[in-house]
Amino acid sequence: MNDFFINLEFFKYSIICSLLVALVCSYLSVYIVLKRIVFVSVAVTQVSSAGIALAFITGLNPTLTSLLFTFLGVAIFSTRFAERRLSNESIIGMGFVVASAITILLVSKSAKGIHEIDDLLFGNVLVATPYQIYLMAIIIVCIFIVHFLFYKKFTSITLDFEMARTSGMNARFWELMLYLTIGAAISIGIRTAGNLLITSFLIIPAANGLLISNKIRTVFIIAISVSITSACIGFFLSYILDLPTSPCIVATLFIILCLTLPFRFLKTNL
Repeated sequence: MNDFFINLEFFKYSIICSLLVALVCSYLSVYIVLKRIVFVSVAVTQVSSAGIALAFITGLNPTLTSLLFTFLGVAIFSTRFAERRLSNESIIGMGFVVASAITILLVSKSAKGIHEIDDLLFGNVLVATPYQIYLMAIIIVCIFIVHFLFYKKFTSITLDFEMARTSGMNARFWELMLYLTIGAAISIGIRTAGNLLITSFLIIPAANGLLISNKIRTVFIIAISVSITSACIGFFLSYILDLPTSPCIVATLFIILCLTLPFRFLKTNL
């Protein structure tokens, strides 16, 4: 344990990276779970991975390529198609499997091959660089500024889209803006945190919050607190037990979720 604190300086960028991803993704997870677009976030994450895979073999900037792919995926998945025989869910599902296949095909042509697939799936926060941290911090600040300024818009279209639309709000525009902020968060974190950790942070923290409280502001606080706590504990356990960092954080998230279930049971039965 003492070694961990001695080497804390060496891990500082990795820890900061984990905390930044935990902060922004857990905040957005509340919108994702309440709006029931979990599968959309999973598909967008996979599309973002495909963008990074393309950057691996072409030498393009991974962050920019990931952003372009992510925003393209957001534009497609957020569109409400008029064709009744093809539901939005089926289009999102096709997008997910096609993006997965493209990712594997592109990475298979890379010199590193399987190692890059592992990095895309599980991430490698230990190699986070100061440049990546600064870029993440800037984009995350921009995301939170947008959400602070238009908090009521985002909550309105999340809690009741049709009510927001009939009240005169441009609900489709604000829904697209929400999707774009989610896409931006995924793009900046996918290369270091990986598909697994990003997806977990976009789902599990909000589930914890909703099990404990019905007030949306409280849910936000709980989701962020749980994710940051899980990131710290998971990082510590991965060092002590010599295990991969991202899976340790995900396991910690799930354990905390399981510990929340008895509280929910007592709350509903007392």
